[in-house]
Amino acid sequence: MKFVIQLEMCSDLGAFRKVIPEHIAYLEDLHQRGVLIAAGPFRDGRGGMILIETVDEAAAENIAREDPFVRQGVERYTLRSWEVLTPVRAELLARDG
Repeated sequence: MKFVIQLEMCSDLGAFRKVIPEHIAYLEDLHQRGVLIAAGPFRDGRGGMILIETVDEAAAENIAREDPFVRQGVERYTLRSWEVLTPVRAELLARDG
């Protein structure tokens, strides 16, 4: 099952910036485990989105709760299941600067 984790900043920028390295390491671990589909910040700087694939909603909920941004209280999350109806073109997942 695929899920969207939408993150929204709920702290000051200084506290948020301190957690970025731990958050990136967490995403890298999710990637290595084959869970992460894509992730990135919103351009307005007030949060981001993580696309994941897990066996069920409980596993997705656990991944969202364990994100360092969430654990350390600098962002809150919304979890939604996502049904993919069209193929995803690989070039759309590349960083666009």
